[in-house]
Amino acid sequence: MTATLRPLDVVRATVAVVAVRGGYQPIRCTGEAQVPTSWEVANYLSGAELSCPEDRERIDAAVAGAADTAAAVCAWCVAGASNGTRYRTKLARLVKSGRVQLRDMNVMASAVAAWHSEKKLAGIEEEQAADARRSRHRGRIGERLVLTAEVVAVIPLDLRHYGTVTRRPSLVKFREKKSGHIFIWQATTERVPECGTTVEVAGTVKAHTRYRGVAQTKLTYCCWSATDLGLS
Repeated sequence: MTATLRPLDVVRATVAVVAVRGGYQPIRCTGEAQVPTSWEVANYLSGAELSCPEDRERIDAAVAGAADTAAAVCAWCVAGASNGTRYRTKLARLVKSGRVQLRDMNVMASAVAAWHSEKKLAGIEEEQAADARRSRHRGRIGERLVLTAEVVAVIPLDLRHYGTVTRRPSLVKFREKKSGHIFIWQATTERVPECGTTVEVAGTVKAHTRYRGVAQTKLTYCCWSATDLGLS
């Protein structure tokens, strides 16, 4: 491949490869089934054969639409010069130099995954801050509530044994549509709503808790439906 490349070209190709392959693949041991993203980027930019040759046209199309994201990643790299970590300092130095050599391909490509992770974390923190402002405890202990809510998280918990039956409970987090109040339900059934869906929920108030500053109403004996509760 070319001895040196522009950081923006490397980042833009990385954004495209990640989009086409559905995620970033770091360098691991040689026995791993998936090819590291930085290797695929190097092959793509040099014109070498990809692990899936038929993907080249898809990556070409993704590169065409990756300019804004690539520019944002490069700006993030430069801004990290004052971060103080060796990783961020190296990224800043590479982008400012305007040159990426083969030995630097992995660290330059990894900037895309790091940028996505930081952006996702910032979004989570912003969402938690908004929940802390809006959410209040609802109902009295033992009271039956009915609400329309968005499922904002479904978290698998450790396996539990009920006699001869073993089940994996899930912690389901709801956000009431109108008020923004947060409700949680530890479901022992395998039938739980999908994250991102809007459902009607009926549940009995079990406790009022607080997590990272967010008031949560814990429900039990929940029934839910996307259209109709169908309660008897």
